[in-house]
Amino acid sequence: MPADMPAQQPSSHLGAVSGAAETPGYPPSYAGYPAYPSYPSYPAYPVYPTDPSLGAAPYPYPYAGGGYYPWMFWPPAPRLGTWALTSMICGAVSIVTLQWVVALLAVVFGFVGLSEVKKSAGQVEGRGFAIAGVVMGFVSIAISLAIVVLYILYLVVLFSALGGYPG
Repeated sequence: MPADMPAQQPSSHLGAVSGAAETPGYPPSYAGYPAYPSYPSYPAYPVYPTDPSLGAAPYPYPYAGGGYYPWMFWPPAPRLGTWALTSMICGAVSIVTLQWVVALLAVVFGFVGLSEVKKSAGQVEGRGFAIAGVVMGFVSIAISLAIVVLYILYLVVLFSALGGYPG
C-alpha cells in the first residue's frame, strides 16, 4: 500500500453511511437513500362490552346474528338449472323457426326444469327460464297449428272456387 494513502477504517457493510441511525434488524442505509421506515403501529384490538347477565365472553369478532354463517362456511351459491335454460333456448328457437318438434321439447324440458327447481330446495335457480320455455313452446305449437288450419282452409276455399279437385 502506498504511504500517501490513508488507512481505511473497516466498516460493517460496504457503502454504509457512517453516523446514520441504524435500526436493529435492518441493513444500514446507503449514501443518497433514506433509511428503512419502521413498522407502523397498529391499534389495539377493540374491547367488546361484556354483559354480566350472559355469563360468558362475547364473540371474538363481530357477529352478524340472524342465523348467518361465519364467512368461511357460506353455503354454495345456487346454480342455474340446465333443464330450465335448455327449455328457454328451445322455446326461443321454436318461436323463430316454427318447428313444432322443438316446441314440444321446450315444453317437456320446461316441466322437467320446474320439477328440478322445486326439488332442489333453493340450490337450483331457473324457475323463470323454465316457465318462459313452457310458454314459448305452447305459443309456438299454437301458432304452428293455426298455420296448418289456415292452410287447410285456404285449400278448401281454393278448390271449392275452382269447382273441384284437379284431375
